[in-house]
Amino acid sequence: MEPLSTPHRRRVESTYLVDLRRHPRFDTRIPARACSASGVGVDAVITNISLSGLRLEGDLLMIQTLLPGLERLDQHAPTPLQLAFVMSDDTVRPTGVTVRCQTVYARSEGDDNYQIGVMITAFDEGRDAYAEYILTRQAES
Repeated sequence: MEPLSTPHRRRVESTYLVDLRRHPRFDTRIPARACSASGVGVDAVITNISLSGLRLEGDLLMIQTLLPGLERLDQHAPTPLQLAFVMSDDTVRPTGVTVRCQTVYARSEGDDNYQIGVMITAFDEGRDAYAEYILTRQAES
């Protein structure tokens, strides 16, 4: 017997049992420059990437710069950021990429290591190189 499909059950499945990501993630280590809405920048590393988002890693300075005034990571509000980095591997000619994005989460991984997950909202440059990099990684997996 199948359980009833109720709005509550679908909500639980979509938030607990099912990975909500629209696109697969790929591990990477790409140096990036991240800028807050006020224009203050900090260095970070992109440690995973997908067509719709990515994860930044850095130290406490990254958190303090990009999410100023934040007292608790679990209470962070979505914040606009701009990221600049270079897409480059064996198949993609080095190309500058600049994206506008919005934070989705912030968390501590201990020992002055922090992560910020972001959703890409717009490309200012490098959209084709970014997409080619992702599609190449998908073909390899």
